Amino acid sequence: MDIPRDPAAAERRILPALPDTDPTLGEIRWERWEPALTMTHIDPACSTCAFPGPLSTAFGKTFHTPPPSRVRIARSTRERPSKWTTVQHRAYWCITHWAVRCPSCDEMHVHRQEDWTEIHYRPPTTERAVPPTEDNVLF
Repeated sequence: MDIPRDPAAAERRILPALPDTDPTLGEIRWERWEPALTMTHIDPACSTCAFPGPLSTAFGKTFHTPPPSRVRIARSTRERPSKWTTVQHRAYWCITHWAVRCPSCDEMHVHRQEDWTEIHYRPPTTERAVPPTEDNVLF
């Protein structure tokens, strides 16, 4: 028995996976892919496939636990000095990673914002990165 296939299912694209962890900072939670902001001094085109842009960007968050800090619990008077204690502040999710992807060829770079180190690279999909020619010769 032949099962009819959905033509739209064959055309669906699977986006490249973003890294789940950073070796330095741990688990990463990613936001949605959004079109990159267009800036007048930055070329929005893809340097690999010449897609005119805009490229897609996503921000990643890691769980940050700030170090304990000292806080004053009582002010000083002439008779006694100030009283201090160490307090552990609440941990929170903060944006620590930035990913940029070309919607045409799916080339992707992931950077850690702390020092702008590239932690992940996905090369372009060759079928989309190299435009077809009439005689199927690449160069």
